[in-house]
Amino acid sequence: PTRGERARLRALLSRPAADAARGLIGCVLVRRVRGRTLAARIVEVEGYLGAGDPAAHVYRGRTPRTEPLFGPPGTLYVYFVYGMHHCLNLAVDGPGVAGCVLVRAAEPLPGSGMPPLACRGPAKLCRALSIDTRLSGRRLFERGAPLTLREGRPPRRVAVSSRVGIRRAASWPLRFYDPESAAVSALSRAGISSGTAQRRRKP
Repeated sequence: PTRGERARLRALLSRPAADAARGLIGCVLVRRVRGRTLAARIVEVEGYLGAGDPAAHVYRGRTPRTEPLFGPPGTLYVYFVYGMHHCLNLAVDGPGVAGCVLVRAAEPLPGSGMPPLACRGPAKLCRALSIDTRLSGRRLFERGAPLTLREGRPPRRVAVSSRVGIRRAASWPLRFYDPESAAVSALSRAGISSGTAQRRRKP
């Protein structure tokens, strides 16, 4: 990214998790791996609010695994779940807050060589972009970053719903997605609202 683009994206990632999550819809993940460049437009995310969010990994305290969430905005937090899947998160918000955004789905851009639905769902996204725990702690804008972020085409509107697959704080409206994208995960595509209600915050 250019210097100005990088500054705008850093500013976005420095915002509270709900705001950062919504603003990330339409941004582009760029992965450089084994001599290839893969790019995919983010179409679905979830926000996690840090220590005050019962669904967040840091709710029970700081651990070596969650240490990347306490790094600068744009630090990658990748975790392994169910013994088979990786999930990509981006640290957001201010110092010590440990907010993050889970990237749930993305649309491969033309020329990336990936099928249209290769990144539909957090596990498939990590598999398609060769993302695993070895990237946890790296930063989006470090020199030679293996994964970086670019500005992209914003959606015409952003839909909002409760988060998927969690038990605690399950009703909080912190899932944001592009309702016109076929790459959005199949679960709960209808959402609870869009337009003005997308500005709602934690109850």
